[in-house]
Amino acid sequence: MAACYNPNMEGSIHHVADLGEATRSAVEGLVGHPLGSDEFIYIASLGAQAEGTPTERNSAWDEVDALVAQMHQKAASSGLSTGQIDALIDAECEAVRYDLRT
Repeated sequence: MAACYNPNMEGSIHHVADLGEATRSAVEGLVGHPLGSDEFIYIASLGAQAEGTPTERNSAWDEVDALVAQMHQKAASSGLSTGQIDALIDAECEAVRYDLRT
C-alpha cells in the first residue's frame, strides 16, 4: 500500500512538550532522532484502499508518462542545462522547506 494522503486518513497534531516521557521516547524512536520541546508531531493512520484495476493503473501510468514527457519538452526548450535546472529545483525545495518564500 502506498503511503500517501487518502480520504480514509485520520490524524492528530501533538505538541512535543505535552507528551509524557515514555510517549516522547517512543515517538523519538519512530522518527529516529530527538525532538525539541517546541516541535509538533502529526500522527496519521491510513485506512486500506482497494487496489486499482489493471485498466485504472495503466491509465494512471499513462498520465504520469505524459507529464514526464511534457516536463522533458519544457526543460529542453528552456535553454537551461541539467545542472541549472537541478539548482533551481533545489533552491525552490529549500525555500519551501525553510519558508523563505515571500
